Parts: sequence; structure tokens; C-alpha cells
Amino acid sequence: MKPIAWIAMATCLALSACGGGNDVSSTKGSPSTSTPPGSPTTPSSPGGGSTSGSTHTQAGWSAVAALDGNAGESEPAVTVDAKGNAVATWLTLGTSAVDTNEIWGSRYVPGQGWGTATRLDTTDGSVNMTGPGVSPPQVVGNANGQALALWVQWTPGPNEYALWARPYDPASGWGTPAQVTPDVTSAAYTAGVDANGNALVAWSQGTTSGASSIEATRYTTDGKWAPTVTIPEPAQTGPNAVIGPIIRNIAPNIAVTPAGNAVIAWQQTNTTQSALWTATYDPTNGWTNSNPAVTEVYAGPKSVFSPAVGMDSKGNITLVWGEVDIDSAGAHTTTMSQRYAAGSGWQAGQPVAPFMNMADVGYYPVLNVNPDGVALVAWYGPDAALYANVSDTNGKWGTTQQLSLHPDLLQQRLPQLALDDTGNATVAWGDSGTPGSTDVLASRYSGGAWSAPTLFGQHPQGTDWPALGGSSSGTLALLWILDVYNVGTEVQASFYTPGS
Repeated sequence: MKPIAWIAMATCLALSACGGGNDVSSTKGSPSTSTPPGSPTTPSSPGGGSTSGSTHTQAGWSAVAALDGNAGESEPAVTVDAKGNAVATWLTLGTSAVDTNEIWGSRYVPGQGWGTATRLDTTDGSVNMTGPGVSPPQVVGNANGQALALWVQWTPGPNEYALWARPYDPASGWGTPAQVTPDVTSAAYTAGVDANGNALVAWSQGTTSGASSIEATRYTTDGKWAPTVTIPEPAQTGPNAVIGPIIRNIAPNIAVTPAGNAVIAWQQTNTTQSALWTATYDPTNGWTNSNPAVTEVYAGPKSVFSPAVGMDSKGNITLVWGEVDIDSAGAHTTTMSQRYAAGSGWQAGQPVAPFMNMADVGYYPVLNVNPDGVALVAWYGPDAALYANVSDTNGKWGTTQQLSLHPDLLQQRLPQLALDDTGNATVAWGDSGTPGSTDVLASRYSGGAWSAPTLFGQHPQGTDWPALGGSSSGTLALLWILDVYNVGTEVQASFYTPGS
């Protein structure tokens, strides 16, 4: 199994950003948990009905429809607010069909559809936003519908990759685009938005020597960006400390709570040894509590990589990562977790799933945590299958579920997650299990069980690049790219109504 190069730098889904849309075909069906595994259903159109004189809404996926029906679209992202409104971004071809892009955005309102699309970037359309090592565009938002779109664009000169952002407010529309930093040497960034619309953005910033640090800034709703700060890294000592002349801090992943508090995790390495660090943020004190949470142990060699992190409303933290342990019997790989209990500290690490007797460091876990502390994690295993698990509010993991034996790893797209306040979970992914076609599938976890996957797209036309966003009440927006024969690629979407 080949490693996915850019995923090591951009662990986006744990950002709580992705999903959404409207689509072109009218394929209908009735999703059913009785469908045999490997026989995915097709999306249905949510309906209504009445029982004993009361009106209720059936749960289900809406009919598929195109966002705008234009060709040449790619890499959608979406976020959903408490009312089911969605803000989506996507790329289009720029002034040339070769390595050029424009980024666009639009808002969906239930009952009204998608609004007029807005061009978000300020380039001439000749720059590249999808080149090697460039993190895909993202959009993150809150329950009130405020959002922040982010993208990396290449420009000629000494500072080749610049990170840009543009805020959105339902009352005033898209704000002013801003260059967050002119030189993102790794193209890795992560962001989140609090309940007031303030945003935290962090990235890995390199130097000419090859070292790197984790930088961060804050956007406030008065339109101002705070000066960039370096998240502190206290010097470490001891047998497991990462030391040396060149230390790299990479793969940052941030989670922001509605109250404006945050936690960030990242990997620190000297190329031969690694540790996983975390730090916390609050609006009064800024970034504090920066320390390694997980270190490599050389008495029994292990490799730790790709952390993802979340925080609940009480300040409890869930940290997950990929780990390879080596002993006399060989290499063993799994997704690991560790929980920080507010007021008492870090608890012992535990595997999210049993170890596999294989070595692989190319695929990475993604994580969502809801306000009560329920956690959802999904990952590609060393056997190239897709797995997921859900914890309770105390960090106890349930039974690992194998969602697919044949996820489409060539898409270079991490699984997309959504988790509502009641603990219902959704995982969407690209799949290569249908002969002659790639598909987008989604499976839901509710009442302690996973549903059979629902299929989206128009087989045998290929679909890829799923983007999933969800609200606290369980409304979902799922976007993807459909390759229309003789036309090109376009963004399509379906919406999930949880029912009442």
C-alpha cells in the first residue's frame, strides 16, 4: 500500500470542516440497514407524514442534485449550521486548463437552494491551488452560520506558497480575503471557529535549515487578524526527548470549542525519533500547557505519527494517532488513543482497535468529538481497509467496525466525519468496490449499530472527493465530484434530515 504524501501534512477532517451540496440526478431508493454488506443503497428523498394529527419528518438522504451544474469543478468542502444552512467552497479551472485554479463559494438555505456563487480568491486565475504538497481548500464554521474559507495558492518568487482566508457571515456575506501568512513552507494548516465567529488558524512553518515550528493566529469578527505567534515548545530532556540540531514540528491538528477554547496536537521529529505534542488555548491566556503527550519508547521500539485531537465542553481531551510497535515477532500497527481528564491529567493510552501484524505509516486517523465527549474516529488500516469506532463520554471505545474492504486510496482523500450532540455518527468515503467505477459511500452509526452504506453518484460515472458537514442536531450535507461523460467534473450534493 502506497503512502499518501500530502495527508501527512494536512489532517483536515478532524477540523470539523467538510461536506455539503446539491445535485443532478434523481436516483431514489430507501436506505435500509437490512441491505447486505457490500450492496450499498441509493439516496432517497426525505418525506413528511402525519401520525395522529401531528406532522413529522422522515429521516433520510435527499435526492441528488448539482450545485450549479458547471463543469471543471473539484475539491469541495462544506460546513453546516444549526438551522441546516450550508456554506460550501470548491475549485474551478482558472485561465488555463493546466495547473491553474479559482476558488468559489456559495450558501445553501433549506427550501431555497444554493445562492449565487462568489469568487473568493483575488488572483488572476493563473495560480495553482492543487499542486504537489498543497493542502486542499477547507471551510470551517459554527452553529450560527459564520464560516472561514481557507486555501493555499502558489505564486512565483521566494515565498511560493501563501495561506489565504476569507470569512463569511450570514448577515453580511463574504468578508475581505486576507493573506494569513506569505510563506507556508509545508502547506499544512488547520483551523476552527467558535460560537462568536472568531477563528484560530495554525500551520507548520519551516526555516531554510529544515527545522519547523507551529505558528498560529486568531481572526476576530471585527475583521482583524492577530500577529502570528509561535506555540511554545519547552525544551525536553531524558531518554525519550526529541533532540538534535534540526527539529521539525509537523502535521498540526486543532479543535476549537464554541466557548473559544481550543486544543492543538502535532508531531515533533528529528527524522529518527518522534513525539506527539499538545497545547491548549483560551482567549484570556493564549497558548499554554504545551508539552509532549506521547513519546517513542526505545526499550520496545515504536513509531508514533499523525495526531488528531478533540475537546469537549468540560475541557476533556481525546487524542488519537497512528502507531507501529516493533518486537521480536515483527511490526504491529493500530490507531491509539489517550484521554486527558480535566483536573486530573492524562490517562493511560489504549488501542482503538486490535493491533495488526503489519507495518504501515502511510494512512492516518481522523477524529470528531462532541460536547459531551463522545468521540468518532476513522482510519485506513495497514491492510488498506476502512475502519471506524465510537467511544462513550468517558473515553471507552466500542467495537471496531470495518466499513469497507476497498476504499479508493488513490483519491488521496481522508474519510469524512460528522458527529451530532446525541452521538449519532456518519462516515463518508471514496470507494473502488464497484467494477468500472469509483463511488462515494456513507455509513451511519445510531443506536449502537452501523448502517449498510448508502451510495451516491451515477454509476458507472466516477465519483470522488467526498466532503461532509453536519450540525449538532444531525443535519448533514454531503458533497462530491461527479465525472460527467463528455462534459467534465461537477460538484453534486445530497442532504440528510435526521427526522422528527
